[in-house]
Amino acid sequence: MGANDLLEIGTLLKIVLWVEVIVYLSIGVYEILDSFSKEKPWNIRNGKVNSYLAMREIVSYKMHAAVCFLLGFIALNGLLEGSITRFELELIFLSLALIMMLLWMVALPGRLGFIVIFLTKPETSLQIVMFIFFADLIRPWVMYLCIFFNIWGFIVYFVQTRKKSIYPYDYSTIRQDALDAGLEVSKVEGMDKVAGHSK
Repeated sequence: MGANDLLEIGTLLKIVLWVEVIVYLSIGVYEILDSFSKEKPWNIRNGKVNSYLAMREIVSYKMHAAVCFLLGFIALNGLLEGSITRFELELIFLSLALIMMLLWMVALPGRLGFIVIFLTKPETSLQIVMFIFFADLIRPWVMYLCIFFNIWGFIVYFVQTRKKSIYPYDYSTIRQDALDAGLEVSKVEGMDKVAGHSK
């Protein structure tokens, strides 16, 4: 596929793009507008909002919003035009790879981690579909970059997450840390159900 060629959107790619619009554009718009909600409990120190922690939270949240919005916007534009360029296709590949890199980095222990990555995150399935059916349409170096992002996520997972960030690496660690951070008990109990944890 050349730089100026247009790829007509077939049924499979149309499904992928619609999923991206519904999921990522919706998340992006919501998170961009969600600027006045109640402060997260882990940003509270000594009975008041810690400005440093709050600003870090906002940057992280809005960066996530930006990536989701751009991915959804590219998909929406393709659906409206009925075709996409090679560069737009490459941006979809790169966006999904960057999101997957993050998911591999922060993979949670046990059943909870498996369910989160493979059953609740559409980017996992979307990336597989894109690699199988559309990888031949993008430039090789872009594909290699996407593969690198995924591999880097695994490297960080094995070197940092399992040995330092979540240590010992089991569900009880995540559970206790969530409670210590101030996560609502009802949400922790929801995590327990997904993880198959019994008190």
